Amino acid sequence: MTFLSKEAGRKRIKDLVNQFKINYLEYKNGNYNETQLRIDFINPLLEALGWDVFNSKGVSQHLREVIQEDTVNVEDDGIIAKKKPDYALCLYGKRKLYIEVKKPAVHVENSIEPAFQVRRYGWNAQLPVSILTNFDKFIVYDCRYRPTIGEDARIARISVYNFEDILEKFDEIHEKFSAESVYSGKFDEIFSTDEDRAGREAFDRYFLEQIEHWRLMLAENLLTNNFNLKQEEINFLVQRLINRIVFLRICEDRELEKYRGLKEIRSYSELKHMFKRADERYNSGLFDFLEDELSLNVILSDELIIELFKELYFPESPYAFSVVESSVLGEIYEQFLAKEIRINDNNKIAIVDKPEIIESNGVVTTPRYIVDSIIEKTIYPLCQGKTPLELSNLRIADIACGSGVFLLAAYEYLLTFHLEWYLENDPSQHTKELQKFGKDQWKLTLYEKQRILRNNIYGVDIDAQAVEVARFSLLLKILENETAASVDAHLSQHRVRVLPNLDDNIQCGNSLVDYSYFEFPREGLDTHNQLININPFDWKSSFREIFLQGGFDVIIGNPPYIRIQNMVKYSPIEFDYYRSEFSPYSCATSDNFDKYILFIERSLTLLKKGGYLGVIVPHKFFSIKSGRELRELISKGQYLNEIVHFGVEQVFKGKLTYTCIIKLIKSQNERFTIEHVTSLKSWVYDGSHNVDSYPASEISAEPWIFLHPKVKDIFNEIRTLTSMTVQDVADIFVGIQTSADDKYIIHPVDENDDLVYFEDKNKVLQIIERGILRPFFHDVKFTAFGKPSFNAYVIFPYKEFSGRSAVLYSPEEMQRMFPKCWSYLYSNKESLLKRSVNPPFTEDTWFKYGRSQSLTKFNGAPKLVWTVLSLEPRYVYDDQDIVFSGGGNGPYYGLRVKVGNPHSIHYVQAILCNPVIEAMLKTGKTSKFQGGYYSHGKQFVDVLPFRAINFNDPNEVDIHEKIIDLVQQLMSMMQAKDSTIIPHERKVIERNCNRLKAEIDSLVNFLYGITQEKMTIIEELT
Repeated sequence: MTFLSKEAGRKRIKDLVNQFKINYLEYKNGNYNETQLRIDFINPLLEALGWDVFNSKGVSQHLREVIQEDTVNVEDDGIIAKKKPDYALCLYGKRKLYIEVKKPAVHVENSIEPAFQVRRYGWNAQLPVSILTNFDKFIVYDCRYRPTIGEDARIARISVYNFEDILEKFDEIHEKFSAESVYSGKFDEIFSTDEDRAGREAFDRYFLEQIEHWRLMLAENLLTNNFNLKQEEINFLVQRLINRIVFLRICEDRELEKYRGLKEIRSYSELKHMFKRADERYNSGLFDFLEDELSLNVILSDELIIELFKELYFPESPYAFSVVESSVLGEIYEQFLAKEIRINDNNKIAIVDKPEIIESNGVVTTPRYIVDSIIEKTIYPLCQGKTPLELSNLRIADIACGSGVFLLAAYEYLLTFHLEWYLENDPSQHTKELQKFGKDQWKLTLYEKQRILRNNIYGVDIDAQAVEVARFSLLLKILENETAASVDAHLSQHRVRVLPNLDDNIQCGNSLVDYSYFEFPREGLDTHNQLININPFDWKSSFREIFLQGGFDVIIGNPPYIRIQNMVKYSPIEFDYYRSEFSPYSCATSDNFDKYILFIERSLTLLKKGGYLGVIVPHKFFSIKSGRELRELISKGQYLNEIVHFGVEQVFKGKLTYTCIIKLIKSQNERFTIEHVTSLKSWVYDGSHNVDSYPASEISAEPWIFLHPKVKDIFNEIRTLTSMTVQDVADIFVGIQTSADDKYIIHPVDENDDLVYFEDKNKVLQIIERGILRPFFHDVKFTAFGKPSFNAYVIFPYKEFSGRSAVLYSPEEMQRMFPKCWSYLYSNKESLLKRSVNPPFTEDTWFKYGRSQSLTKFNGAPKLVWTVLSLEPRYVYDDQDIVFSGGGNGPYYGLRVKVGNPHSIHYVQAILCNPVIEAMLKTGKTSKFQGGYYSHGKQFVDVLPFRAINFNDPNEVDIHEKIIDLVQQLMSMMQAKDSTIIPHERKVIERNCNRLKAEIDSLVNFLYGITQEKMTIIEELT
């Protein structure tokens, strides 16, 4: 992306500032209006900041960087405001900040109304900041604070620049508000919307809290006035009422309905009449009263209606729905739908989390950049080169659509694509599809927007409320940028209502459970509630025309991630069905599977031949045992086309999930690509990088491991050169496992030759004989080649006999030899007996460890010890028989060279600490964790290639001895560094440590045939 240089921008600003200064008094009088100011100063100012004000790049209409609005004044509770701000500065069609302009005569620095106006629009649009300017002053407001009428103009103000400051502080302004800053992500860094500060109240949180409050009020009122209503009926009524009210309120701000129409309602009876009129105008099912006797016949208090509607207008709330995007409302509703109304045993209303939400650890909205990326990968290829007529048969679905986030984005993409096609193909010839507005501007007609939605967009969700909201979001999108005049013209010309009925497009059902469920034998008969909750759904009868044509062309989405254990909790019958012979899912045969895996398998059956699937899911199925069936399904069909692997980067805010975007095409793909994302910010703002291509034969049912081809070749060369692995020369062992570390591990507060003093968990001083204690590593941080000291003791109630087997002391021996220790352990006997062990404890063994592994591993030859979860190799040498704990995930592992093997343990240490060998571990099958940590478990270290020394070759023997010597020098230097407190001395020692490490790596690299060129490739591509 090329921008106007900062120096060229500075020169333009200098000319503007000089011009304004020379004619200052003329501009400040009331005759110089806002329109003139925009032409003479604001447009050039934005251009100087690199913004393409007049779209000289000729990008598509929806991708314009600067959107200018005509001035349309409206009165709102005595305040004169504009329908929309004067400028919206955008990044790829997404608004980043607003600029509101007043004529120079307006004293914007002290005026309450302009400040409220710009803050109001910025807050409703969920922008972090917006700007108010008359060029004399350039004022930046923090729009993360909810604005209130009458607030001082200084509230939420970040900075004020005089017109001369714009030149003097141009570097500062350019860094914050230039096009380059926005495109690079710097703007988002400076004005983060994630940052919480006291007093900030984002629009989405505020609106969510408000409709959640309405839900409770409406539910309580309905239950009080209609004692015969069931819980499900109240949920349905409340959701539908809120949807209808919000829809009409949005229509008011979009000037499709009379402003304050809802506020004038004085009773539920009047509200029902308004709904009926809306049904005649809009249709869509949202106001469908033919099937809505429930809404018509309930009693709702008039006082409640009046109270609710007051909260939708000034001065109670600063809503400006004219700038609130449909996608934002969809995201709010996604959070809203996580809860439901419950009638308690005492006949009181409670709002509780839905069971499936609890089991999936809450709902998190898919970020829009992920949604857009999936759409770009799936829908874009099928649209290119097609006409609107050809696209009329394109069928796009989300089979777990929720509130419709993906469907809305797909619909927006299709609207834009159709508009651009008509504009490029003589717009005057498409009067049924296009409507002219403004100066030489076009938009799609209501008729065409309806047609696209009905033809192309489909969704299914098991949650009826979610289905309602998904329809609601799509219908709002149809009405975007419409006016009362365009609505009336549509009604007159086509004699059909404004909005389509989406009952056939967005349906309620269980996407995973079809009618084969009824063949599945279940204990007893289905209850009504079981059937409603499971909600079997037959795809072929529900979308008959689509499946007569072979199925869907595209399926997109973010299916629910719910582990098998949680499925058992909230839907045991459904789980049993998945595992039964009547289930269509091969991926459910695993002992442990996640629901998203079933959604992928189901999607493949619903796609037509050549259809595209694009989803964001956890990438753990690449390597875990329970992902084998899905890996086999994908690889056998050669469906894999593309992966965007986010590694440990966290896509979902506030939720620890390791994910990827996976794109499958239901055809035989000869190759697939994979993109490893190491920086989410870089990926979002800079686009793709490090995309590698692989043949389809690269994957199978076995775990998927993806390396850059160049790196893979180097690693294969290393494995070919080395016929041995670490397990051939060394034994790796776990630590002790007491199953009660808080009782057995002690931290001394004092000690002598015979006794050790410590405080137990109750801060009571205890005394134990030293003879039953072993030195212990407890949460010690290791540094490679360091010589760590133990920091604790562990009670070791075992003695060793010949054969190096460990035998538990008898109770009598314990009482005789270690009475103080016996007394301490006996005081904890009750809790120690609760440990789960096999075989069970007896009266003679209750004080033993929970597991008996490795009890004899801590005497004799020196060993290496390392931290299992680490960002780097941290193998340290121990010759003091220090004990540690650890199982599969650590915290520690140990290694000893096998008896009789001639290789020095220091040579093994040098190999394991080598950066290339570490890269092989890191990019292999090892498990990844948050923060970039990865496992150095036994199963991953055992298989690392080991370069054996030919002890008959003097040169190799010499290298072996030299490596040993260098490792010992390095260990000595590391100890010296740790004991040095003088900074310059420490720096000298650090440099020497680096020199020694480089020499060691160089010798190891030589043995493995690793050249500097290969080393560079590994460093850059792993």
